[in-house]
Amino acid sequence: MSVAGGQLPLETPVRRHLSAPLVANWWVPLAVVLVVALAPWVEGGRGLLGMGGWDKFWAQIAIVVGINLTLAMSLQLINGIAGQFSLGHAGFMAVGAYIGGYAVPTHGGKLGAEDEMVAWVHPGGVLLYVVALGVVTVATAGVVFGLYKLVGLLGRVHKRGPAVVFGVLLAWLVVDIVTKGKSAGSNPLGAIAALGWGSAAVTGSFDWIMLRGVGAAEWVSGVTPAGYRQPACLVVSLLGGGVMAAMAGLVVGLPTLRLRGDYLAIATLGVSELIRTTITNSGPLGRATGLSVPTYSVDAEAGVSAVYFFPWVYGVAILTILVVWRIQHSPKGRALQCLREDEIAAGAVGIDVTAHKVLAFVIGAGLAGMGGALFAHYIGYINPKQFDLTKSIELVVMVTLGGLGSVPGTIVATVLLSLFQPALQTANQWMPAWAPGWATSGAELLNKYRLVIYSLLLIVAILVRSRGWLSFGRGKKA
Repeated sequence: MSVAGGQLPLETPVRRHLSAPLVANWWVPLAVVLVVALAPWVEGGRGLLGMGGWDKFWAQIAIVVGINLTLAMSLQLINGIAGQFSLGHAGFMAVGAYIGGYAVPTHGGKLGAEDEMVAWVHPGGVLLYVVALGVVTVATAGVVFGLYKLVGLLGRVHKRGPAVVFGVLLAWLVVDIVTKGKSAGSNPLGAIAALGWGSAAVTGSFDWIMLRGVGAAEWVSGVTPAGYRQPACLVVSLLGGGVMAAMAGLVVGLPTLRLRGDYLAIATLGVSELIRTTITNSGPLGRATGLSVPTYSVDAEAGVSAVYFFPWVYGVAILTILVVWRIQHSPKGRALQCLREDEIAAGAVGIDVTAHKVLAFVIGAGLAGMGGALFAHYIGYINPKQFDLTKSIELVVMVTLGGLGSVPGTIVATVLLSLFQPALQTANQWMPAWAPGWATSGAELLNKYRLVIYSLLLIVAILVRSRGWLSFGRGKKA
């Protein structure tokens, strides 16, 4: 377009480019406002527009639905969009739940007037713990990766080089365990220090960072207003659980790059069980007995009247949906979908298969870790059985039923499957007083056999979905 003076106008294209994200994501601020407005009605039991508050049972179900949305949507990125069949999502959830759940009671509290630990008052302590754990984890991973590269270089120099290195490391580990195992009983680190100098260096580095950072942690808690310390602890806990779960996703993604289909599923299942077994044998995390976590909820007796968990749950769910949606419709998302359809063809056209696989695992695992931290702070008690294969399969069913690659379908399927069992459980309460006896008896049978009915419904839904008769949105059939 030509104008006077030979200059082009700077109006419509630039303005349209700047406003496009706001127009495309118009539903985000609307959803946030709606969630905040509904919180007193759902969780606080207050009336809304002349109506009474929600029943406590259904308020709990609503929060569980929000947590499941975060978990299922994060798995959609891995299984549906990237096409990587993962059965280890419960393991990523467990990492976030235990990291976030352990940080708050151990480092986020202070002694009260009666020498009782008061939680949610020391966000600086939670931040210090997360930073120390992250630094030590990254340093350890760097050392392990360096050793791996060193072994590869030695293999190029001499074919027996890797075997010699592994033999020396094995001999050193055996000698170290024998010499230090005798004094493990008097060592405050116990059996952890008996594993060798390497683990002692890791725990020593962690303790050093914690001691050096006490002053900074106290300063952070001091400058945080008293009314915002509880939310600050929760935010740091969520981010810490998400970051550590993302690191676990990186650990899973790197060694399983060449695996596909059933082999990848078995590998991710093994990693998930490894995480669960590690937690089961960890004393600080409660072993098989479980770990008690301070809940983040309204407590009228304690004077907490303006803090609700409902907006946090659905805020993270909205963030997860937005992130997955934007990734799916970005150049990276198109590359992931190309990778899902044909990995060999994707590599042939120049797509970095390794980087995109790792990207899907890291982001999906990080979002699942945030969902796990939310679960821990709402349920108040976690144990390894809550993160077994059954949980992973439940999430896979939600993603598969909604459609692989379908974000709207995953939302609908997650909500329906999360509400179906509670609806059967409370079927007898739905019966009006004038209902006949056979209807009441039928409702009681629905409650009694709800697990069987739920399983049959899943079979029928998957069969119907595979024939294309049921579709919640775009996506591949089951």
